[in-house]
Amino acid sequence: MSERRFAVVALLMLLGAGAAASAEDNYPSDITPPPGTRYPCALTALPRGLPGIPEADRAFINHTYARVLSATQAKLVLLKALEARQETSAALARYQQDTQGLAARQKADVVPSGLEAFQDDVLAALALQQSFFAQATALREAGRGMDEAYGLPQGRQASTRLVAAWSRMQARYPGWAGETRDSIYHHLCALDLF
Repeated sequence: MSERRFAVVALLMLLGAGAAASAEDNYPSDITPPPGTRYPCALTALPRGLPGIPEADRAFINHTYARVLSATQAKLVLLKALEARQETSAALARYQQDTQGLAARQKADVVPSGLEAFQDDVLAALALQQSFFAQATALREAGRGMDEAYGLPQGRQASTRLVAAWSRMQARYPGWAGETRDSIYHHLCALDLF
């Protein structure tokens, strides 16, 4: 093989490796909450390289928590609309569209062996929140208060599934780095309704 052809092949391999690496990292560089909202806990960005997470799990964890962040941001926008009783139907439609797409991508992702129950918890929590918000929007449009909306059982059930997801993460990665643990905990906390 000529030196020139070797250089071209090497460059293509490097570009391909870079594309593969970036395909594994879907997490956004900016986690600023949507305008007029704030996270309910001390959410920090997912650390690059996910210290303490085995390499075989990193792409899945990266994708999952990028989706958890997006679902959280969609939740914040809808909560703001519900609390203000402004454009609730439109906000619900955007939320449902966004979270249905996130759930579809999460379902399609390759789940590493041993993370199936975690995947089930995340997807169940998201589905329960979708049901919660559909009912909460109807309550708010009927003039009911947020306290009644927060009494809907789907909200607590979603919370239970997020706590279960957190427990599964702790059990799977007992030696993970503190920054990874804290970030993952606060992602699940921020998605929670309570």
